Order: sequence, then structure tokens, then C-alpha cells
Amino acid sequence: MEEIKSRLNIVDVIGEYLRLEKAGVNWKARCPFHNEKTPSFMVNEEKQIWHCFGCQKGGDVFSFVMEMDGLDFRESLKILAERAGVSLSQYQKKENERPDRTREILELAARFYEVQLWKGQEGKKIIEYLLARGLNEESIKNFRLGYAPKGWRNIAQFLTGRGYAIDEIKKTGLLVEKSVGDRNSSDQQEDVSRDSTNYKQQTTNYYDRFRERIMFPISDVSGKVVGFSARVAPGQDESQAKYVNTPETAVYHKGQALYGINLAKTEIKRQDSVIMVEGNLDVIATHQAGLTNTVAVSGTALTREQLKIIKRYTSKIYMFFDMDEAGMSATRKSLKLCFEEEMAVRVVNLPKGKDAADLAKENPKLLAKTIKEALPAMEYLVQDVFRRNEAGSVEGKKVIVKETMEILVHLNNDIERDYWIKILSERLNVKESLLTDIWKKVNLKHRKEYTSHKTDVVTSQATLPSSKKEMLIEELVGFALFYSEVWRMLEKKENSFLGDQENELLSFMIEKGEDLDFEYDKLSQYFEGMDLREQKAEIDKLFLNRKYRIGLDNSLEEFTVEAPQEEAIALIKEIKKETVRETLDKISNDMKLARNRGDIEAEKLLQEESGKIIEEFSHF
Repeated sequence: MEEIKSRLNIVDVIGEYLRLEKAGVNWKARCPFHNEKTPSFMVNEEKQIWHCFGCQKGGDVFSFVMEMDGLDFRESLKILAERAGVSLSQYQKKENERPDRTREILELAARFYEVQLWKGQEGKKIIEYLLARGLNEESIKNFRLGYAPKGWRNIAQFLTGRGYAIDEIKKTGLLVEKSVGDRNSSDQQEDVSRDSTNYKQQTTNYYDRFRERIMFPISDVSGKVVGFSARVAPGQDESQAKYVNTPETAVYHKGQALYGINLAKTEIKRQDSVIMVEGNLDVIATHQAGLTNTVAVSGTALTREQLKIIKRYTSKIYMFFDMDEAGMSATRKSLKLCFEEEMAVRVVNLPKGKDAADLAKENPKLLAKTIKEALPAMEYLVQDVFRRNEAGSVEGKKVIVKETMEILVHLNNDIERDYWIKILSERLNVKESLLTDIWKKVNLKHRKEYTSHKTDVVTSQATLPSSKKEMLIEELVGFALFYSEVWRMLEKKENSFLGDQENELLSFMIEKGEDLDFEYDKLSQYFEGMDLREQKAEIDKLFLNRKYRIGLDNSLEEFTVEAPQEEAIALIKEIKKETVRETLDKISNDMKLARNRGDIEAEKLLQEESGKIIEEFSHF
């Protein structure tokens, strides 16, 4: 890992994602992980770390790629190792235990389907169909479309012939296990194949999931194939299922998949907006028309996990769903979720009977114009509900208010919510206060469900300092990381000023300070060598928060202290005061309990103890 980092400059890597500007000895940019007008994202070339002073995220080059591309550590390690020209053989397990074995199989399968499309017997008519749908050969190749030929075990035989066991292949979702009594074809007899990994005959009850279908590989943000969406080939029976998708696997989770994200992410970031369409063909046709910031949900309704991926690149969405009843229903559900995640959403109003692919093929200029004229989501929804109901009748008013309030409870912006309540009041000729009361009642019912959706946010916030004392302790740790003389001083001091509060990092620094020469760099290297990434990220954050401050003009300023030890002593004094206050609060609560129980003696003793502490406190 150190060899990889020594060969890569974090500025060069992050510079491929963000537009970095020189800022003194550092580099700065607008943070890609939250919305901001003034740059607070900083890259320190000397320490090879990054940190955002707005959202408090930070780390090294690995954590940046992990955060930006939605990868785990091993995946980011592999990508950066390839870039640095470093072999990862020392990190790999035995061949049959490698975690990327599934991805290898999926990649081989994608190539197999591509070859069947371009060179197979039935591929020609499939290409003709795709061309008739408005796609060109470049787009077909760019999105790696393929064809799964008829037959029950084409992919199984292809992969076992290349050394993969049936047990490995079935984990990818490419195979289906035969159920008892399954007699769909005489071809579906037990498949006896040779597993070249152990050279033993094995019997399998699995057959190919995808047969006589156009194959759309689904990739993650880094371009690795994780699954497939398969459309029935033209002329085949569509009564079963027009589309069949890979089931949930170790690498494919439909609620996290976004078709086309690997090809669209750079343009999404550049344009600071994403176009979201319904289907795979819509994505390809829209890209072909020049709108390369387009993605699609993959066989599912829009999910919170998909929005989190999108938010790494932008907070602006153009919703481009079909205008039929199913499309409208999906749009409304998706918009509610977007409101909760505070995304800026516009709805593209397609001409009746058209989808994105149709418009991209027939009139690309009209497609671009339609997107440009997209309405803000709330305005679109209000127009829609008024269009469908008679605002002049009592029944119509009731329906309009009910539907609108069910949407408004998802808005997290108070100003926007109040604005729309006022608009409704004027258009319906109903008192604004009455609508506000109705909203409160609807919101009360909604809140419990909404809170459960936000568990992940609550959990992350729980790690933040929750009291003044915790904030002071973190500031003291930052001082010790930045000033070695403060670290040395803390080693000689008793930790009694912390009271009952424990700080594992501070305790570790005091214990190991001498071994690490009281140096931040050596502590950082220690954590990295022990693969303690969370601890390393924490000290990087505390170090940078001590070194820099946001100036009055919102610029980053280096922060220096002439007498750091004196400053640290003042901090310790403040921590002691907070410890005393916590103790007094506890005694006060105990006194109330004793009083309620009628325990006069206990109350008197607690009063005496409180008096002693207050006396000591007065000398601070």
C-alpha cells in the first residue's frame, strides 16, 4: 500500500475528478460530497491527504476513490495499483478464494455475449433490430450489448471450459437451479461437465438463466460488470417476461445499480446535473443524441441508495419518465424520495405516447428543448393535481389538498413548503392557517416512517461531538497532533481532567507518545501499517482542523499559535470546568431523587458535597 502511495501524487489522482486550484501550499476545490458555493475541500500535497471543512469528510487517496466511486477498499486498492504499476499478488488470496472471482466470471460472460451478437448465427438479425430502434453500431459497442443464444447451457459450458466450477458460476446469477419436476425441454437433462479446476466429473442441476435474449451488461461506477438486464429477442414469446434481470448476488444489488453510471459520471459532474430515464434503450439513445449525463434505474423503483450514488456527483436531477399512468406513478414516488434527500429536481414533460428513446431517435433537438423546459418538480406536481381535479368543487378541493399534503410532508425545506401552502391557499380560496393545520396532522403520521428512513443519517450524526466537553477534548487532541510539545506535555499530566469521560485516541497518544517521537506523521504511519483506516481518518481530520480555519472571506487560512502549551493548558482548564459542571448536574439530579423519596440525610450529604465542589470550582 505504501508503495502504491509513493508512486502516486494525490493531487494528480483527485485532479482527474475535480478542478483543483492552488491555494498557498495546498490545493482547493468545491467539495464533490456536498453542495457548496465557496471551496472548502482541501488537498495537502505534503501529507498526501484531503479534507473538507464543510462536511468534515477526509482521508488519503484510497478513501477518496472509495468515496467518489462507491468502491470498497480492495476495489480502490486494485484500481490505484494498476495506475501505479504495482502488482497486487501479495494482497491476493489463493486462486479459488479471490473475492474478485465473481467479477472475472461476469466479465467473461459479457465478452461471450458480445461475440455471439457480432459473430454468432443469430446475431445479425439482433443487430438489425437494434439499428431499427435507432441505435448505431458505435453505441451498441460502447454499451457492450450482446446476445444470449438459444440453448440451456451455453454459458455454463463456456465458463466451465475456462476453469470455473459450477458452484462459482451460480453465485453470479447466470444460472438457474432446476426445480423438481422441471421438464421444459429434453435438453434439460443433467449436465455432466468437466471442472478443470479439479479434473473431476461433476453433475449439475443448473441451466442458463438467459436464453434468446438481448444482453445489457450492468456495470458499477468503475465500469466493472456486476450483472445483466436481458430483453427478449424480437419474434420470441413476450408473454413470460419482456426483461429478465440478474438476481441479487454478492456484487449485484438492484437497489444500488444505475445503468450507464460508469459512462455518465464524468459528464454528470461537469454539467452538475443528471438525466434519469426509465429503460436501458432510453439511456443508450439519449447518450447517442449527445446527452451523456443520462442514467436509468435498473429494474426497480428509484431507491435511496441510488440517490446517494448520484449525490456524489450532483444534487440536480431531470426526471424523464414515461407519461403513462405507470410512469406518472413512478415519477411521484421518486420525487418524494428526492425531496427527502434534498435534491433539486425538475420533471421533463414528454410528448404523449413518446419515450426518451423515441424522441432521441426522431428529433434530438426537440429532446434537448424538452429537457431545457423541464418544470421544477413541485410546480409540476401541483399543476398535475389541479389538471386532474375540479378546484371549484368541495370534493375537488379535498382531493387536491390531500394529494398535495402527502407530497409536502416530504419537503425538508421550510421556506419552499410555506410557499406552496400559500399558493394552495390562494388558488383554492382556503385559509392558509387551515392548510397549515392539515399539513401538521399529515406530517405527524408521516414522521415515524420518515425517521426510520433516516436511520443512517442519525447513526452518522451520533459519531459527532455531542457536548461542549467532547468538542474541547477533540480540540486538545488536535493541538497535540499539530504541536509535539503539547503532546509531550500531556504525557506528563494526569488524565483526571477528563473525569469519567474516556477518549481512546488521547489515551493511546499518551501511552505511545514516546515510541512515536510525539510526531503526527509517525502516528499516521502506525495506523496505516496496522490497517486502522478509521483511526487514521480521524487524526487526519483533527490535524487539518487544527492547522486550518475558514477565514472571514470563506477562504482557508493557516492557523498558528505563538504559545501552544499555554493554549493547551487553557483548554485543559475549560475541560476541567466542564467536568465539574457535569458532576454538579449529577449531584443536583441525585438531590431531587433524595428529596422525592424523603431521604433528608442523603439530601444533606449531597448538598455538602456540592458545596465543596463549588468552592473548588471558584478557584479555577
